[in-house]
Amino acid sequence: MTVATSSIQRHVKARPQPPQLPPLRRLATSLALAMLGGAIATTPAFAQEQDEDAASSQAAVSLDAVTVTGSRLMRKDLSAPSPTTVVSREEIAHSGSATIETVLNEFPQLAAGNTSNVNNGGGSGVLTANLRGLGATRTLTLVNGRRFTPANSDGLVDLASVPDALIENVEIITGGASAVYGSDAIAGAVNFILRKDFEGLEAVYTRGETAEGDGAYDKFDLTIGGNFADDRGNAVLSISRTDREPVLQADREFSRVPLDTVGGRLVPGGSGSIPGTRIGLSGPQLESLVGVDLSPSGACTAINGIRFGEGGVPLPYCAPEDAYNYADLNYLQRPLERTQVSALAHFRVSDSVEAYGEAYYSNSRNQYQQAPDSFTPLTPGAGSSTLLVPNYANNPVLLPAVREFFANNAHIFDPDGDGTAAIVGAGRRADELGPRYYTYERSSYNLVGGLRGEFEAGGGHWWRWDAFVQEQRNRTDTVNNNQINQARLAQALDAVVVDGNLVCANTASGCVPASIFGLGSINADAAAFLTPERASRDIFDRTIVGASMSGTMFDLPAGSVSLAFGAEYRKDEYAFQPSAMDVSGDYGAVSQTPMSGEYSVREVFAEFRVPLLAGARFAHDLAIEGAARYSDYSTIGGVNTWKLGAEWAPTDWMRLRSAYNVAIRAPNINELYSPQARGFTAGVDPCTVAANPTPAQRELCIQQGVPAADIDTFTQASVGFERTTGGNPNLDEETSKTFTFGAVFSIPAIEGLNFAVDYFQVEVEDAITSISANQMLSDCFSRLDPDSPSCQAIVRLPNGQIDDVRSTLQNIGLLKASGLDFQADYRFPVSWGLGGNEGQVSLTLLTSWLFERSMQVIADQGEVDCAGFMGGGCGGGTGNILIPDLKVNFSAGYRSGPLSARLQARMINDFRLREGITAAVQESPRTWYFDANASYDVTGKLQLFGGVDNLFDRDPPLLGTALAGDANTDVGVYDVLGRRYFVGVRLKF
Repeated sequence: MTVATSSIQRHVKARPQPPQLPPLRRLATSLALAMLGGAIATTPAFAQEQDEDAASSQAAVSLDAVTVTGSRLMRKDLSAPSPTTVVSREEIAHSGSATIETVLNEFPQLAAGNTSNVNNGGGSGVLTANLRGLGATRTLTLVNGRRFTPANSDGLVDLASVPDALIENVEIITGGASAVYGSDAIAGAVNFILRKDFEGLEAVYTRGETAEGDGAYDKFDLTIGGNFADDRGNAVLSISRTDREPVLQADREFSRVPLDTVGGRLVPGGSGSIPGTRIGLSGPQLESLVGVDLSPSGACTAINGIRFGEGGVPLPYCAPEDAYNYADLNYLQRPLERTQVSALAHFRVSDSVEAYGEAYYSNSRNQYQQAPDSFTPLTPGAGSSTLLVPNYANNPVLLPAVREFFANNAHIFDPDGDGTAAIVGAGRRADELGPRYYTYERSSYNLVGGLRGEFEAGGGHWWRWDAFVQEQRNRTDTVNNNQINQARLAQALDAVVVDGNLVCANTASGCVPASIFGLGSINADAAAFLTPERASRDIFDRTIVGASMSGTMFDLPAGSVSLAFGAEYRKDEYAFQPSAMDVSGDYGAVSQTPMSGEYSVREVFAEFRVPLLAGARFAHDLAIEGAARYSDYSTIGGVNTWKLGAEWAPTDWMRLRSAYNVAIRAPNINELYSPQARGFTAGVDPCTVAANPTPAQRELCIQQGVPAADIDTFTQASVGFERTTGGNPNLDEETSKTFTFGAVFSIPAIEGLNFAVDYFQVEVEDAITSISANQMLSDCFSRLDPDSPSCQAIVRLPNGQIDDVRSTLQNIGLLKASGLDFQADYRFPVSWGLGGNEGQVSLTLLTSWLFERSMQVIADQGEVDCAGFMGGGCGGGTGNILIPDLKVNFSAGYRSGPLSARLQARMINDFRLREGITAAVQESPRTWYFDANASYDVTGKLQLFGGVDNLFDRDPPLLGTALAGDANTDVGVYDVLGRRYFVGVRLKF
């Protein structure tokens, strides 16, 4: 790892003319161009007709300037007022990781995003970056400084689609960057910078596997490229293939059985949805049962229902002893098949104009798996969680013991005597079907074409310009297998005997009679009928057109004044099409609905830097810089973002930096257009007399629509009200304020030792989130502001009764994060080397201390701080990841001649249980992991490399399902696979 410190002046120099390519490199160049085909524009005819002697006599101007992530300004070095961390290509290449999110999440500035180890909570398997734990939607992912292909309706980039074989380095900026890059960069940006001017051929093979002999992966990378047209252009083609095997929770002791919290202890538990079906019953109902022996056959903590055993015999259900172990078939690592093809080319049309193009294609197939289908049996159209069993007393599909049970207990299941049993809140585990699996095949492309150039504006002031067009598309095809179709279940339960054969009363769709009551009651033919393949697809299209210029305008005594400005247009379109069975509601409450939406944005932006002092006493450098952006969205209208920063270097070995950013995040397509649904929920109207409203609350009731004449006697007409959930097309933007202050310095007496320390504070207002209907009412009547989002969400009828509480997504959240980053980098030579060579040692320390990462959504409730805490909304599994308050990454590297070796130590601080929360685990201990890798250059063309991750095979801490989800630990934060090995070979020609 390298620290981009301003004390080290790194310049980009004019590249000398390359020597004549050897035959193999000329062949590589030809192959790259041939395989690149028509994807990237090449030389226009007029350029080919130029006189070669004249062309060779005119050397192209190369500017002694660079740009850094988080700024478009031309600079003389890599200094910038925003904290930036750089991940090198060597670190990525030698990490032994099949996917790059594993490498990024080791950095302290990132909390875990969605990773390859998240099973059902990871959805379609979009791997993400999550700076400061503020959420992946608030971290902008870039490739070569431009937005990359969105992978889902949230617009998130799948890190598995970034061509890691071409990565030169990764720059992580954590000071907020919306003024420079637009929406989504509230927490910062992660910019993948790809290799350019690649010449030759490089082939890499990597093989990895855990110490348990599972989770193996094979990764092949082939990169080929070279110069053409007398070195005026360069083209590179990269092809990558990755195959990774899964790891099951059953394969690790800590995750084999779900551990529930009972009596303050972790005990083996599970799900109440069990094979054979469980029916939950109240105490009085249990006492009134007829024909059921409720004497348990073994240990029994509590009887809260009945279950159907062999032959459909009703038996007592003991909790938790009879619960089902759903954990063992879940994945600890998702399988992955991925193919990537990437092509980049540029061609200098003239001495000052260059055409360039980029083409990326990615196809990945990942999967998550769960235990056999767990469902609440229901009949679409019946009451909530209610299954209707017609003709239960004589229904031939039911086993005799089941018919007898319902007939004996008609007072519970058929009180109106209509011959149809109503079973409420049952749970069934369809173990006859095998595990559920969800397969996601994601295909995407990203095409970039543009022109860029440079010119002198006079007085030695140079300008660069860039104009480009991007076309992006992502398609995800989803197939769900072994899921019960509830409409077909209701159809299969209604059976009759015809000519001595048991058949469905309604034979549509090839119906096969089936019963869910009793172990093994679903045969293979019935299983096939009940679980048709459930397929859906979604498509995301994006078009971007942009242009920018950057350069220096005039000179001041301290240096040149820099300016950058530009404009950009972006349009996003998304469409989701579920299966026809979903559209017809066959899956009950979990049926999916078609969704589509789009928006566009037009933006203009500018950035400046003014040097105030240089070479003065106590002011080796002093400069201010700022940026502003105006964005006009088709959804939220016009918004402004800006930043102001300053740098002060009292000496040439110390630089102080500070910046203040005002950023926004526009609501994404999912938040705007996800389907809305309306249903009944229990609750109390704060305006009712029984709630004893205060005078101020009574006034608010009247403002909302309760008749003033009724306010003294107003009563609620029912025990609840309707609630609408889902997206909200009326959402506004999130706004954030970010302040950073830090110092970058070196020790003059110790060459090669550099430090960087930065304080950060982020506050996000109007954060997009949702709460329950009752929380919405509570928030409104605490704020007492009729114009607040929570009050506007309450809709009343003319008589004052609540008609609807729109608890869709709202701008009601308040997010805060603050902390301190510390980085140290020390490089020094040593006399002990190989083969007479000198050795080089590098030491790097990265630390992030998160003082606060809080969320508040209810006005009368305090902020929930999750930095270093668990429980009560902090973590909990199923995609909700714990946020460490302290992470440390220390690495020590050694290089001498052909040998390079590296040892890394990673620390995740302890987590404490939030106050007021009851759990079996009070604290999760501080956890250290150690990794080691090495490479050896056998020849100039052959390199061998390998390594061990989690060197001491450290198991994750046991937290239980209540605090961490299905695997009993946080799979996003901790290493759940154990010790892993990888080896590889690299060939270069």
